Amino acid sequence: MRLGRSSFIRRLPATALLAGLLASCAHAPSAPRPVTQSFGDFAAPAGYAHYLACPEDYCLTRPDGVTPSFKVPADKMRFIAKRAIDALPKTQLISTSNEGLRLVYQTHSGGLFDHTETVTIEVVDADEGVSGLVIYGQSDLPGGDAADLKTQMEAWYAAIYRAANP
Repeated sequence: MRLGRSSFIRRLPATALLAGLLASCAHAPSAPRPVTQSFGDFAAPAGYAHYLACPEDYCLTRPDGVTPSFKVPADKMRFIAKRAIDALPKTQLISTSNEGLRLVYQTHSGGLFDHTETVTIEVVDADEGVSGLVIYGQSDLPGGDAADLKTQMEAWYAAIYRAANP
């Protein structure tokens, strides 16, 4: 079978797209790692979608959202947050630190271009009997969808809020 010039020209855009995709995979930056430092001196990794929500005046960096305080002690809030997120589909707890006040999860998007997001939830011990939450999500897909990640993080926060305020 011989390809004529017109067949070659029709297939050229698909060939260029495939070559571009392969080239972008070869030079993609390494995926961001879970946050290990405090959110006070935090800087988000460049090139990846991320979303940060914190209690007012808690994070030195400008957050994407502000979370209210809860009239729940931090140790109880840790339990509430963990139970609420563990009940969500496609989530897996990958680590805890700071006596369980920092929970790190991975979630899978599913679908054709399955990718993971790493989500850090930190319970902030505010005043006596009051706590707050920091929620930070980052995509492992370079140039990921920031709006989708924001929607997902807000849904996680809503699940925790409902669990804390039955």
